[in-house]
Amino acid sequence: MNPTQLFRFYGKIFFLLMLLAQPSTNLKAQSDSIKRPSVGNHYFTPITQSNMPSTNTYLSTLTGFGQTLDLVHQLELIDGAPLIGLQGEVTFIDVGFAYQQRVRDWLAAYISLNVSARIGTELQSILTQGVSTIGGFEIGWHIKLLETEKIALSTNIELQNLEGNFVNVLGFVNDIIDGHPNPSLNKTVPVLAFSTGLRFAWGLNDLIGIKASANMAYGETYNRGENGFSLSTGAGIDFDFYPRYSLPVGLVIHYNISSMPEIVYVDDKYAQILQTKLAYTKASDFNLGIEFSYMKVPFINQEKSPSVYSVALAARYYF
Repeated sequence: MNPTQLFRFYGKIFFLLMLLAQPSTNLKAQSDSIKRPSVGNHYFTPITQSNMPSTNTYLSTLTGFGQTLDLVHQLELIDGAPLIGLQGEVTFIDVGFAYQQRVRDWLAAYISLNVSARIGTELQSILTQGVSTIGGFEIGWHIKLLETEKIALSTNIELQNLEGNFVNVLGFVNDIIDGHPNPSLNKTVPVLAFSTGLRFAWGLNDLIGIKASANMAYGETYNRGENGFSLSTGAGIDFDFYPRYSLPVGLVIHYNISSMPEIVYVDDKYAQILQTKLAYTKASDFNLGIEFSYMKVPFINQEKSPSVYSVALAARYYF
């Protein structure tokens, strides 16, 4: 058994142990008064790239749509001469689901399911980028480390199990031209990784809160037989205008840098993500908002990361 097979074997064992360890009885029921997470007297709005250091039970959904802006493709002719200046956009589609269950005041178990796609919408982008889809799940434990009057800190330990499917039209054509015995149009790559990180929140007052997170993962990459590290870190500011001004609006501004495989499909590259979220904050048991994102995401066959704009509807219900 080679190292990659051994890594996947122990990863599956870890996953099965986590499922068996889920408590079937004596789950601590949340009080009706514990709904939206707060630190100090500030109630935070959740955002995709930065989870809260809270063990509250919740169910969340996300549906997003995005597109590149002025993406210019670099192609090579059969004789190797570069052909530059072909424009064609790529569409982003994201669908996500997550559930977290409080086990103790300091401990929660969670699972998330995600599917994302990047689809070339014109001939040029279909040739160079094809169609890429990533699907999979994450399962793990969320552990509270510190909670004071105004500060909260937690950590998480999780298993990521993803599968990437890449349709490479240009690579298939080149294989045929080069006389490759087994030209391939489609490539499916499983990715298994372990991840851990820190989540931090600081409730300055009822109006303003600060939150930050950092994650590190180690596991398989999209290059078969290779393992590597992935990192993600970010911070943001959170405003809740309802307690002070009776305006049921929350505003979050967050910046994140990530090389995680569910975001970056190119190994040894990273994405930059600037997010803004507007949310309804009057309700005590749910949060509904719209996330606007501006991203710099690395693409295959692109020296410079193109700009991507996206919008997503995010809902989270607390129990």
